Amino acid sequence: MSEVGKKALILGATGAVGKSLLREVLLADTYKSVTTIGRREVKLDDSIPQSKLVQKIVDFDNLDASRKEMKGYEDVYCCLGTTRAAAGSADAFKRIDHDYVVNSAKIIAEENPGTDSGLSPVHFLYCSSGLSNKNSPFLYFQSKGQTEEDLINTGFKRVSIFRPGYLQIEEQRPQARIADSILSKFMGFTRAVGLRLDVPVAVVGRAMLHAATHPVDASGKSDKTSSQYVENPEIE
Repeated sequence: MSEVGKKALILGATGAVGKSLLREVLLADTYKSVTTIGRREVKLDDSIPQSKLVQKIVDFDNLDASRKEMKGYEDVYCCLGTTRAAAGSADAFKRIDHDYVVNSAKIIAEENPGTDSGLSPVHFLYCSSGLSNKNSPFLYFQSKGQTEEDLINTGFKRVSIFRPGYLQIEEQRPQARIADSILSKFMGFTRAVGLRLDVPVAVVGRAMLHAATHPVDASGKSDKTSSQYVENPEIE
């Protein structure tokens, strides 16, 4: 399905999944324009076409000041997220991983209102995590689960949630993580015995783009959000 004439917005394009998604979207050349919103610009290789790319810097602690940057999109991809270690504390983690995502979504819904059902016509696509559960005893999965629920209740016509397993990154992280090294070796073992619990970030990006550019059955109630969960095996 061609998305020519439509505009896309990507939140969190500097992260592993977000940057890979941005590359996939630009290479596919299916949108009239692609805008990124983040705390810094994304650096891309010259081999990636960038004539349709617009990058905006925002303060996620003062999103009301950037409302105009969130208007005029049909598809919104969100790859915002962090870890407790990177955030520095549990409170900082929740502010970035949950509050930034949900607060951005609320403003996007308000700035792109619907006409008939009251729901925003925006298709909101969120990269969550496998094992996400708002009742999880683990903060990371708890935050993802709560974020998923809040996004579905934000007021979009369509919300697609992706739950990838362990992410195979394409670029070295700024700071090496001991846990990553251990998990990477474990994932190599699971693949050897026929299990696939991990997924390359490029595959996640392509799955998100595919969901955005392919229609789903919209025969249900027009006043209710259509939600779709894409688990790790389906992403592959």
